[in-house]
Amino acid sequence: MDARILLLALLVPAAAAYGQADQDEHVSVVDVGGAALWIEVHEGNAYVANPSDGEILVIDIDTSVVTRNIEAVDGVSVIEVNGDDGLIYATADGQAPVYVYDMETGESLGMIEIGDPEITLYSTSDQPYGQREYVTFATNAIGLDYNPANKKLYAVHTTVNSLVVIDAETRQVEAEIPVGKAPLLVEVDESRAIAYVSNRESSSVSVIDLSTNFVVETLQTGFAATQMVVDTVNDRLFVTHHASPHVTAVSLATKEIEKKIQLDGPTHALALDGNGLLHVTYLPESGVTGAGAPGRVEFIDAATLEHVGGFALQENPFTIRVDPATNKLFATVLESGTLVSADLAGSTEYQAILDAKQAAPPTGSETGGGCLIATAAYGTEMAAEVQRLRELREGLVGGTAAGASFMGWFNDIYYSFSPAVADMQREHPVLKEAVRLAITPMVHSLSVMHHADSETSVLLLGISVILANAGMYAGVPALAVVCAARIRRGSA
Repeated sequence: MDARILLLALLVPAAAAYGQADQDEHVSVVDVGGAALWIEVHEGNAYVANPSDGEILVIDIDTSVVTRNIEAVDGVSVIEVNGDDGLIYATADGQAPVYVYDMETGESLGMIEIGDPEITLYSTSDQPYGQREYVTFATNAIGLDYNPANKKLYAVHTTVNSLVVIDAETRQVEAEIPVGKAPLLVEVDESRAIAYVSNRESSSVSVIDLSTNFVVETLQTGFAATQMVVDTVNDRLFVTHHASPHVTAVSLATKEIEKKIQLDGPTHALALDGNGLLHVTYLPESGVTGAGAPGRVEFIDAATLEHVGGFALQENPFTIRVDPATNKLFATVLESGTLVSADLAGSTEYQAILDAKQAAPPTGSETGGGCLIATAAYGTEMAAEVQRLRELREGLVGGTAAGASFMGWFNDIYYSFSPAVADMQREHPVLKEAVRLAITPMVHSLSVMHHADSETSVLLLGISVILANAGMYAGVPALAVVCAARIRRGSA
């Protein structure tokens, strides 16, 4: 199939409606134009490719306002941001070059030729080879990834089955690496200088050592490997598949498949959020795949690789991204030309999934689930205060036999009431702020655990500290409820 036709068939009407059931307070919709395809998020801005109108739109994350329209090339498809040099790279449907734009001015800075724009092959007829006519196809660049560690840009030249290595400073091609059939996208593990390329027709992922530019492994992750995301926290790569009902988790350390997480159908878009949840949506409708699947997003605990829940969407998205600074989710709606922005902290459906994930019983060597109350107070599991609480509880306290025993007892009590308290915080901003203020002395009080010099000391100090802070966890919400009731009676 012509690469142009293939790409258009893959990039077909898809929409996202995160939180539509919750309705509008935490969801905003931005009109992008004729179509909204690819999105990248960088330092307070969302960059969205509009292939129909040949534009790249710059959208302020905080205000959801379009601040700039960059005139690009017709069919602009995948974009990649190089924040080091203030550049945007883009590929276009049915074209081989990589286009370069200035992030600030939107000025076109030319193109990078990555190989022959056309390829000539025999047609697939039943005639003997000597009697077949030659057919010329346009070659197509699709996936892009910039690696700031070595200042290289990696471009997937799908029609000729290669990954092209480009020096970002000179904009010259340094190497062409053969990969699988019909490669689509590329993701780089910067810490190890390893690239991963999803090969649609080979149903594999090519693992490439960027120090030698050679393929070192080929992983059979599933049929029609598609989108990927690198999880630096849990040291994994996640892969979706257009013809397999699972997401594959790959260990970045061993370059081996850890688990194929079974879902209800072929998978498509995916993104990681700041709370350790992997968002996965199903196959959108397309000319290649047919009607597609009903709209739904599934959530996977990125640490345990367990499926923890999901909820319905109006339609399945094409690309989704989560801004790590704000934990806002962005999804492109190709057919309507809109970008959906959802504040995850404001979605009751999402928060219910997050609570289920954090309250899940421990597995393996884990000593407990998440800090539900602290996470609700700060809006993200990645807040410094939440991380310190987890470090002290799971590392220092849970690291001894006595401490692990104590934490098992404590978790049974804590998770019996913490989900309800976390829900109250999200419903009452004043309570949320009060708990945030209460967490500061709690974190400092837990630091006395560092002075424990024996398992007995850990147990005694742990009991003392936890009991002393029980009033903060249970007392503050209770006090807030009592005060609210008195105010309500007084105003009656």
